[in-house]
Amino acid sequence: MKRWQKVMAGMVVLTGMIVGVLWFTGNLFAEPLPQGQRAPDFTLPDQDGKQHRLSTYRGKTVVLAFYPADMTPGCTLEARSLRDKMTELKQMGVQVFGISVQDVKSKRAFCDKEGLNFSLLADVGGKVARQYGVLMPAGLAQRVTFIISPTGQIAQVITDVNVNAHGDQILALLQQKQGDPAPANWQAKIGQSIPDFRLPRADNGKMESVYGDRKQKATVVMFIATRCPVSNDYNERMRVIAQEYTPKGVRFVGINSNVIEPAQEVAAHAKQHGFPFPVLKDEGNKIADRFNAQFTPEIFVMDSKGVLRYHGRIDDSQNPANITSHDLRITLDALLAGKNPPRAETKAFGCTIKRVR
Repeated sequence: MKRWQKVMAGMVVLTGMIVGVLWFTGNLFAEPLPQGQRAPDFTLPDQDGKQHRLSTYRGKTVVLAFYPADMTPGCTLEARSLRDKMTELKQMGVQVFGISVQDVKSKRAFCDKEGLNFSLLADVGGKVARQYGVLMPAGLAQRVTFIISPTGQIAQVITDVNVNAHGDQILALLQQKQGDPAPANWQAKIGQSIPDFRLPRADNGKMESVYGDRKQKATVVMFIATRCPVSNDYNERMRVIAQEYTPKGVRFVGINSNVIEPAQEVAAHAKQHGFPFPVLKDEGNKIADRFNAQFTPEIFVMDSKGVLRYHGRIDDSQNPANITSHDLRITLDALLAGKNPPRAETKAFGCTIKRVR
């Protein structure tokens, strides 16, 4: 081996030893951001010089794996573990980034050497590591992984990174979280929890969680249509009720499951009528099937814990002049007062949802 190769090999080993010491001492000072906090936005270049801004990945689950240094022993094991699980992570729609303070050139060399199939971001100067509370005194990033939810919150903080099996570690956490809120065979029933689910927004295609940040006191899911005259007669009432109750802590979500109404039409309809809530497109009427929703409009209301407390109509008359029972308002007033609605179910009416065949 040439002398310079021996020197470089020795430097790599020495760097790994130093990183280990810094990792230990850094833990005494660094304090990672906690779960539930909004993830700070940032823009960093990857190994190819491409700029990545975190907020552009809103709607996807993002993994931010901070690590001390490129091509050091522990970081190499961690990178290989992530590399070997990228197929499964991509199938789950997860975006993975490794982040350390070395520059783009170092990232490129690390990717080439290990055949890495995910992006490494160059946080030169450690500004982003500092934002996330993982910058150690010596200027290197602490080995901490953050899982960012589609809504931009920190969903999980992994401080006990297993460098030999970090890919499996992340997959297990994600599968557990997906399994808990959204079992594959769930059906909506009064008095039972409705799992979180995501659908694309009709206006921009970005995935949106039905519960958002889960800080609301109640969540109203409204199956609506663009061409149904009954649903359209309720457009103004839906808009007004949402404007009135949103400041009180109620989240409203519109869902269009009609196969005959494309997303572009749904988005234009929502804009035209000034809906102050997101309208999501349920391609293949999969969510309509989970709720067993049959009509537009048809309403489902969950409490602060996601338990279904009401199913049925908005009120009892398509003609506003003939309303005798404001069922949705009555339901929301009861939930906001900490009570169960006086009626858990009413008979929905309107146009049938046009399902795929």
